[in-house]
Amino acid sequence: MLESKDILLRPFLEDDLEKWTSWFNDKNTTMFMNKAVFPNTIAQQKEHLENSKIDKNNIQLAIVLKEDNQLIGSIGLHKIDWTHKTGDISIIIGEKIGLGRGVGKEAINLLVHHAFLKVNLRKITAGMWSENIGSKKAFESNGFILEGIRKEQYEANGKVYDCLEYGLLKRDWEVKQNV
Repeated sequence: MLESKDILLRPFLEDDLEKWTSWFNDKNTTMFMNKAVFPNTIAQQKEHLENSKIDKNNIQLAIVLKEDNQLIGSIGLHKIDWTHKTGDISIIIGEKIGLGRGVGKEAINLLVHHAFLKVNLRKITAGMWSENIGSKKAFESNGFILEGIRKEQYEANGKVYDCLEYGLLKRDWEVKQNV
């Protein structure tokens, strides 16, 4: 488990499945994500959870508010490449109570610390839709730098959106952390 003053990152539990599944079926929550295209089921989410427990290249954690032990989101470190020491972060804040209070920023900070200091990665990446302002702010506030833009990568609701590709090098992070 990873924790800060306000949140806890812990493994998902069987009891979390219903809430976790509901986020991926909510069009408002997934508006600027590659989710909710097809309905998600509890059985699919359970299979994802079971696979994540044995997959050495992925870490999936629940974001929980410490004040009331409420599950509000999910964060993961995916596509871990042990040879090149890289990985990709994904995050979703599924409960409205977690929006606009810095929970995403805090969760990313905890996972970045873990990825660099415990997993020993040298670079972490993240991608997002250009309209996902909350994600952009959360990653940029953690030192991630825009590395590239994939033009018109996504199409939804009669519009096209760019994909923003961010990266953070361990050496740059260490300078800012005074590590």
